[in-house]
Amino acid sequence: MTREIINAANIALDAYSVIVSIIIAASIYLFKKVDKSAKWFAYTNIVAIIYGIADIFMWISEGTDAKWKLLALPLSSFIFFFSGIFIFFCYIMYIINYYRNSIKIGKKYVIFCSIAVFIYVIFCIVTIFTDCYYTISPENTYSRGRFFLITVIIEVFLYGEALFLILKYHKNVHGFENIGFASFIFVPFICHIIQLANFGISLTSFGLSISFIIIFINLNQKMVIDVETAKSNYNENKLKNLELQHKTILYLTNLIENRELESSNHEIRISSYVELIAKKCLNDGVYADQINPAFIDNLKKAAPFHDIGKIYIPDSILKKPSKVSETEYEEIQKHTEYGSLIVNDILSISYERDFIKMASNICKYHHEKWNGKGYPEHLKEDSIPLCSRIMAIADVYDALVTKRCYKNKMSYEQAFQLIKDEAGISFDPQLTKEFLAIRDQIIEVTEKYNDNSIEGL
Repeated sequence: MTREIINAANIALDAYSVIVSIIIAASIYLFKKVDKSAKWFAYTNIVAIIYGIADIFMWISEGTDAKWKLLALPLSSFIFFFSGIFIFFCYIMYIINYYRNSIKIGKKYVIFCSIAVFIYVIFCIVTIFTDCYYTISPENTYSRGRFFLITVIIEVFLYGEALFLILKYHKNVHGFENIGFASFIFVPFICHIIQLANFGISLTSFGLSISFIIIFINLNQKMVIDVETAKSNYNENKLKNLELQHKTILYLTNLIENRELESSNHEIRISSYVELIAKKCLNDGVYADQINPAFIDNLKKAAPFHDIGKIYIPDSILKKPSKVSETEYEEIQKHTEYGSLIVNDILSISYERDFIKMASNICKYHHEKWNGKGYPEHLKEDSIPLCSRIMAIADVYDALVTKRCYKNKMSYEQAFQLIKDEAGISFDPQLTKEFLAIRDQIIEVTEKYNDNSIEGL
């Protein structure tokens, strides 16, 4: 194989390595949101670009055919050696900062690396005058210097430091990440050994590019895992916040309903009632076009909001022990529209649109009647939102079987009979039938969360 063919092959390998490093460095900076360790990996590739370009100029500038080569060869040789050691420095800094994300690493490793690089650089500068690392002949050809072995010793030391860090801290990261780190130790090192044994073959930069590709693939995989973890944590925190918010609202709606801090499980019972009714409908195929698991979940969570508008109704009316006047009754009726306005304001912060709409409909229309004689808009039959029709049965039942300041509680037999009688008048006939079919389950909830119990809260 002629020297020209070998040079062409080496230039091609170096060009390939430069292109790989350009793509990797550019990709990392295009990500924008990268941590400190990823930036050090980008620096490693930037230095590798300079290293590869210098190596290319070394191959093409040997000989005396042109005057520019007399300057290009020594300059590119110096840049090649100078940048070569900084690849190690940047990479070890990458390893150190990468592990620092999960564990504290002392500064001594940075100091060791810096001292080795400093010694290398001093010899590199001295080489300009003494041919320590390399020599440029009068014929403008490159060859290794008398103390070229010093470069190998320092590089082996840095390889060893990188390997030590990986072995010491490998348990702190994913297995695939350690494979990436190890690739830098072994792939370029093996290529470097082959190059030392076969002077004239340029494999070191090619070995670096192979390891950089492996590391970059692993870095992308880690970013995907980090994004998924962050997304999972976000969703988990969001669910916790929503649960806390919902629990807070539940307490507030209970307080609004009762206007005192005594135990009341009205909202707990209501949520359970509507859930039982909706599940019965789902099982029987009633209103199958609307009722599904998501509908039931939203209905259960939205139910406690139904009387939140009562916060605007004076105590003198709500807690009046006798029958309210016509004027007072008109005031009470306003709580439905007040409630709708409130939930549209406070829930828009963190709840989904479908849930807000359901909560608003429950607040506004749970006192509408099947025959159109309810309030506030006198809606009739199917024009009343389904969630509100379910809520109407649950709310009236609970009002009947619990004691209020203006009345005593009714027996279960009387309550179920009254609701049965109101089917097709106050209540949706189909929903009433479903409600009556789960009488035992409804009573069980009533008993479990009676107002003398704090289990629900």
